[in-house]
Amino acid sequence: MKKRRIVGNDSCGLVRFLIRFYTIAYYAYIIDDNLPRKKITVVIKQGTLEGLCYETRLLKKPYARFLGIPYAKPPIDDLRFKPPVEHPGWLGTLRAFSEKNKCMQYTLMTNKIVGSEDCLYLNVFMPQEEPKEKKAVMVFIHGGAFNFGSGSLDEYSPHYLLDENVIVVTINYRLNVLGFLNFDIDDCPGNMGLEDQLLALKWVKANISEFGGDPNNITIFGESAGAASVHCHILSPSSKGLFQRAIMQSGSMFNTWALNLKHREEAFNFAKKLGCEEDDPTEIIKYLKNVSAVNLLEASKYEDENDFLRYKFLPTIQCNTVRNPFLPTHPENLVETAPSLPVINGVNNMEGLISLAGYRMPKIINLHKPEEIRKFLGHEYSEEAVNKVKTFYFNERNIENEITKLENICNLYTDRYFVKDFHRSFNHLLKRGDGTSVYYYEFKFDGNINVCKNLIFYSRPELRKSLKGACHADELNYLFYGTHFGFAPKDNSPEMRMCKIMSTLWSNFAKTGDPNSPSGLEFTWTNTTEDVPKYLSIDEDNTRMVDGLLYGSRVNFWEELSKSSSV
Repeated sequence: MKKRRIVGNDSCGLVRFLIRFYTIAYYAYIIDDNLPRKKITVVIKQGTLEGLCYETRLLKKPYARFLGIPYAKPPIDDLRFKPPVEHPGWLGTLRAFSEKNKCMQYTLMTNKIVGSEDCLYLNVFMPQEEPKEKKAVMVFIHGGAFNFGSGSLDEYSPHYLLDENVIVVTINYRLNVLGFLNFDIDDCPGNMGLEDQLLALKWVKANISEFGGDPNNITIFGESAGAASVHCHILSPSSKGLFQRAIMQSGSMFNTWALNLKHREEAFNFAKKLGCEEDDPTEIIKYLKNVSAVNLLEASKYEDENDFLRYKFLPTIQCNTVRNPFLPTHPENLVETAPSLPVINGVNNMEGLISLAGYRMPKIINLHKPEEIRKFLGHEYSEEAVNKVKTFYFNERNIENEITKLENICNLYTDRYFVKDFHRSFNHLLKRGDGTSVYYYEFKFDGNINVCKNLIFYSRPELRKSLKGACHADELNYLFYGTHFGFAPKDNSPEMRMCKIMSTLWSNFAKTGDPNSPSGLEFTWTNTTEDVPKYLSIDEDNTRMVDGLLYGSRVNFWEELSKSSSV
């Protein structure tokens, strides 16, 4: 009898599925978009905008959307690698009916390069209910490890939030080498992608009142790298006063994947890879500005598929040789001077499932072995740490069958890449001791539109069913329609109820700073304190407050490991 492989990787079947899905979605979008629509005109500093009216998918509420609004000059030619420059405006009326380019990136699914350097655009979605007062504003910063993603409709269409009568803004920002190469000079100071976000926030502050929004009631929220970006804006002096509240979903600037501490070395190695032998950063940048964007992206691709979440071009600490650094010192050094504001902060219970994506499964299925743990931890941990990790996660009971082994591999990835550093940011927020509300959550709902989880286990549905909980990014499907190949929830389904829970909590917080008000739910989300930690476990009918520290024993394990076992 032929032994069954530990993982099925039906990549051809998955590609066929995605082609069918996008074909249906494309034609549905074309049919929907060709219907006659009411037009809405808004005048801002840069000029006149014209948007179109639509209805939300669930409650059929009217809203207007303005797509592809330029907030910066195209960062091309001499502006490549530089901070963004405010868009000067346009003559006549800009018909904001369709989206513009995504920022250049290579796609993990197809390994193709997509997008354009000319990509600094944002989208505004405004409910059309008669305004009694200015509406709360929610600005979403997408995730994607600072290398992928966009603010586009096919990923982040905010129907569920619009049903709650808030204005939503989604943005593009530069990614990968075009957004984060850093030579510590003004012609390439690093953090261009974060500076793009900053300029977009300034645009919102200056213009959102013309869309019916309250410029003094802005919440920024993001997931993964977007959450790390939100954290960075909380900490950076440059972003002070541009928003009043923040939501961080599965990420912070303290995560190991969010900050490159060797940016100069990476920058010089990258230039040499492209054939530049210069030593002077100014001359190197002149050389790189003459390299095509496609070739820059090709040279930035992963060289080692084992390097999970170890991208080279990320936010960096900027040298004092550059003007107006966005991140002038390590994020931990900015905590003391950061403004106090209400924050929602949380993770998904099975973040690490993302490590089990088809092509990676055979590489990590033996992670319980010491030699594999050693590779996973890297050089910063000692041999003693390897043994402690094996004992904690992979004792004999924890590897006795495929499911328990995969659960513990998932927990190891969840803890190493998300939980241990998430708790550092969480503790910093609490230790300010100024009475600012911090709301702490765990998302664990395992619904039919947990799309990341569905894609990972496309060819192994029995694993998808046995590994309970929510993968990295799965909560997004209950805040946005269309997220990551998402599907709409069925009427009166648990998934629809979860959409209501999430959109209500997030929009309440944006309106008042309290997720329980003004629209109440069947439970109360109590803010946490340093002395009495507690969190909201979000799981549809079983959503409830839980006393204590989330994953307390696992967090304590990593704290002790860092103290006693680092090289």
